[in-house]
Amino acid sequence: MEEKIVLEPFNRILSGFEKLAEVSVSISDCSALCRKYQKYGVEGYRLGDYRGSSYLNRYLNVVVDRAPLLIYNERFLIPLVFRMSEYSERLFIDDYRMEGFFLLLDWLLEHRPEKAIIDYKRTRALPHRKELVIDSSYVLFRLTEILDGAGFPLSRFTTIEEFSQWNRTHRLIDNGSIGRHTKLFVPEDPEHVSELQMILTIVGMRYPETRLFIGELKG
Repeated sequence: MEEKIVLEPFNRILSGFEKLAEVSVSISDCSALCRKYQKYGVEGYRLGDYRGSSYLNRYLNVVVDRAPLLIYNERFLIPLVFRMSEYSERLFIDDYRMEGFFLLLDWLLEHRPEKAIIDYKRTRALPHRKELVIDSSYVLFRLTEILDGAGFPLSRFTTIEEFSQWNRTHRLIDNGSIGRHTKLFVPEDPEHVSELQMILTIVGMRYPETRLFIGELKG
């Protein structure tokens, strides 16, 4: 029987003059996680420090000391430190959530690396920087939006038109435009199509009845 991963308090985070207490995976569980997630591109783990503006404290600058970090696809580090919430716990309980986490992360790295990587613009300008730190708290937040905020209605839609109408209110895919009649989801935009395909694939992990209603649209 697989041993349950239990997140433990983590108080080695400093933001300004405030010390934060969130949760993290224990070091003793990291080896098991590496074996389990090797198929997704995890190559090992280590303890490390990092700093930058991240979703861990609503994009305020944080300094994190001796965090457990997954080594991912050679050049990325995924901090196993999260905001204290039910969804952080469930990430390691429901297998489909972690599969969705990596699927979402890969999409973000290809299309919106500035969302997935802490201080992306600054670190990109450092040619000697071989490893980039993933904003794992943001990736989990976005995954929760997809699975728990949007998952059930999306699993019931059968057409692009249904999704577009719903999305106009809920803005799951958002091009940043403003206005009552703004077309937030653009079927002619390959990136929008690719994002919707990724989202529906993740939703289908929780709701197998989900239809990939993209039809003939090409990403």
